[in-house]
Amino acid sequence: MFHDPSAFKPERFIGCEGREPEPDPDTVVFGFGRRKCPGRVLADTSVYLTIAQSLAVFNMSKVVENGKEIEPDVEFSPGVVSHPAPYRTSIKPRSPEHEALIRSVLVEHPYEEGDSKSL
Repeated sequence: MFHDPSAFKPERFIGCEGREPEPDPDTVVFGFGRRKCPGRVLADTSVYLTIAQSLAVFNMSKVVENGKEIEPDVEFSPGVVSHPAPYRTSIKPRSPEHEALIRSVLVEHPYEEGDSKSL
């Protein structure tokens, strides 16, 4: 459906150089008409806030070994629901203040094992 779908090209949805924009996946991902997902706004907002909060406190980059950046292999699992294959990345707090903020969440909301094993 997309020209060169594996390439990162956000401009494909704008329409440039006299071309029509390509279809926006957001218009179809949550369904159509009366069957449109009632939780679509909550889902979009939750994903946006999670990404914004993560980017606010973490520096995310490629792994550096022996002074060289390691380029991750871009691979996906086959099937109807595809997932990226595991890869290494470097995720570090932006500053000591950010690290204290991150750790304070564990103090206020300690990790508790869920019931997933029994389910």
